[in-house]
Amino acid sequence: MSVGDQQSDFSRPREPLWRLAYRFLWPFQYFRDVTRGSRFERQQNYRHNRAMRVYLPGFIMKWVILTGLSYSAGGALCHVGADVLAAGCFVVACWALIVVVLLGVDWLWLGRFTDLY
Repeated sequence: MSVGDQQSDFSRPREPLWRLAYRFLWPFQYFRDVTRGSRFERQQNYRHNRAMRVYLPGFIMKWVILTGLSYSAGGALCHVGADVLAAGCFVVACWALIVVVLLGVDWLWLGRFTDLY
């Protein structure tokens, strides 16, 4: 194999920005469903989820920042007089806060209950 046959990093197709943002912000794709499969499969899925628990604080921090930015943008838009846009920012902030609470509960649950079965 010669040097010219190797493919460089620049010639590979790049990942689209929307997919990169999805992988960066959405943690649920890294976890497995523990309600399906045989008992052994459910045990293995739960153990996998417990192993992936270490990544949840990073995702929680990202969503806390997103919540704060959305609330701040809503407050700034409210002072400017763009009430409809401010309301949209506040709705996004509430959704982000729900994700923060959900991730926090997941993190605590996976840390507290070592084995379900």
